[in-house]
Amino acid sequence: MTSTTRWAILFLAPPLALFAGAVAVPTVMALQLSFTDATLLGDAADWIGLENFRDAFGDQHVRKSIRITLLWTLGGFLIPPALGLGAATMLQSNSRFAVTMKSALFVPIVMSLVVVGQVWIWIYEPGDGLLNRILGAVGLGGLEQAWLANRSTAFFAVFIAWAWQQTVLAMILYLAGLATIPVTLTEAAQVDGATRFQVFRQVTVPLLRPVTTVVLSLIAINSLRNFDLVYAMTRGGPVRETETMPILVYRVLFRELERGRASAISIILFAVTLVIVGGLTWWGRRRSHAV
Repeated sequence: MTSTTRWAILFLAPPLALFAGAVAVPTVMALQLSFTDATLLGDAADWIGLENFRDAFGDQHVRKSIRITLLWTLGGFLIPPALGLGAATMLQSNSRFAVTMKSALFVPIVMSLVVVGQVWIWIYEPGDGLLNRILGAVGLGGLEQAWLANRSTAFFAVFIAWAWQQTVLAMILYLAGLATIPVTLTEAAQVDGATRFQVFRQVTVPLLRPVTTVVLSLIAINSLRNFDLVYAMTRGGPVRETETMPILVYRVLFRELERGRASAISIILFAVTLVIVGGLTWWGRRRSHAV
């Protein structure tokens, strides 16, 4: 064993041990529990095979939770990256206005999701909430309502609050990506007669594909594990209209006290995350090689 290999092992050992303790071991334990009827009551757990998974896919609440989570993820793929890229493109200069706006827009990303949720609860407040006040001030008082208590608006209201923070995350990453694009490339395209939109579509966007892969992967992970914001704002209600899979796992584990069933749902969520993030990584590498 060479000295380089020994140093590599020395530096890799702590993060690998941390990963094993925080991710690998709990995942294996959850997988084991998913094949049992374990509860939080301390009763002896019996091996029941795939029964928890069959029950999960046959449960209408689980299927609804999966649909809500996937719809949330799809919305996350479409809205925050597009808004973040647009904001990054407009604010990539070093003008005083751009610097001031970037400083102001950075605020949501340093706030915890619980705090973000509390801010938006105040905005959606049915009585004195900011949104209803604005609607009343512009003559649209008929649209005022309890946004988080209405089944038809609760999902979109919570998603907007989450997308607000994720847009800032996308903007930060795109700003870093735009800074790596050589100015000579855009100038050469403009000399050849390309319009600003053509430069953006044919030069900027292809060169930002590695950044886009990272943005989409982070947003996918954040959407699939989203618990804090939803629990702070609606706790999965009304009538489970905002019950994402992490909220469902919490409900099954801590309210219904079913460890085995909750573990099975967690494994399903873990598998969905692996498929989506793995697909995004494959897409990013393929597109990078194509470029």
